Amino acid sequence: MGEPSHTNALPASAFADLLQTTQAALYAFVHHLTGTGSGEEAHDIVQDVYVAAWRAAQRGHAPFVRELDAAAARRWLFHVAYRRAISLVRHRQAIPWEALDTIDEARVLELVGHARPAVPFDDQVVEGEVLRAALAQLKPDDAACLLLDIIQGFKTAEIAQILGIAPDAARKRLSRAMERLRVAYFEHEVTPIHLRERAEP
Repeated sequence: MGEPSHTNALPASAFADLLQTTQAALYAFVHHLTGTGSGEEAHDIVQDVYVAAWRAAQRGHAPFVRELDAAAARRWLFHVAYRRAISLVRHRQAIPWEALDTIDEARVLELVGHARPAVPFDDQVVEGEVLRAALAQLKPDDAACLLLDIIQGFKTAEIAQILGIAPDAARKRLSRAMERLRVAYFEHEVTPIHLRERAEP
């Protein structure tokens, strides 16, 4: 990976740091949406996203500029990944939902753990299974909202930007997905940490 030639371009070392801190979460997001058993298609999508990002960085295109806005760059990556993953899903017409590999799920929890209170291991196992059951009942666009919110920790306005929709539409999608999630958790007689947080004043 050579240094970009544009004077305002993001240095290669900074791009490598960005890749290192986002790739596990980005792969997990795409893998959940595409439902690939082997993960190869999810890997290909993520690789294509980073290639597109590097090309943008070489040209000095926002948000991949010398004064990097890490949050904006992360939204950009998830936006492009979402569009490519949804394109694949719609091409298939119907998809099987797959769980994350144990290692991938653990890496995602490490990345977003600072934003969530600690949860006992047994509760994490139950919540993970119920979350996957809930995702299986959702349309891909609604599932994307749910994943971006409770797994990736994006705010509603950021989710709207990533999905390319109005904030009100994002709130409606998220509300619909959360209701499905509540039903799934109620059926399993557990109260997930993300719903307990929302119930607090």
